[in-house]
Amino acid sequence: MAQMKTLTINGKTFTIAAVIPVNSVTLLASAWIGDSSPYSQVVAVPGVTAYTKVDLQPSVEQLEIFHEKDLAFTTENDGGVVTVYAFGDKPKSNYTIQITMTEVSV
Repeated sequence: MAQMKTLTINGKTFTIAAVIPVNSVTLLASAWIGDSSPYSQVVAVPGVTAYTKVDLQPSVEQLEIFHEKDLAFTTENDGGVVTVYAFGDKPKSNYTIQITMTEVSV
């Protein structure tokens, strides 16, 4: 989850920047649920709360693979349970994708 850094100068407090933790998720080919697109799988992400936005950050190489295989992915957080959705053909390979996490307000 994102953490705000503050700096106090002459009694006035300033917010410096959000620190966005970087982690990764592994999407297993065998874990996709569904008979048609979008396919889904729940992933475990340490530190996620009901208010954490989880964004996938694929590498350039992964983006090329996804483009060639006509795949797209997105995430959804429902009360702290993170689900990844795959659009296109059901993924046949395992992928470990970097994620970023940001706390958002309701």
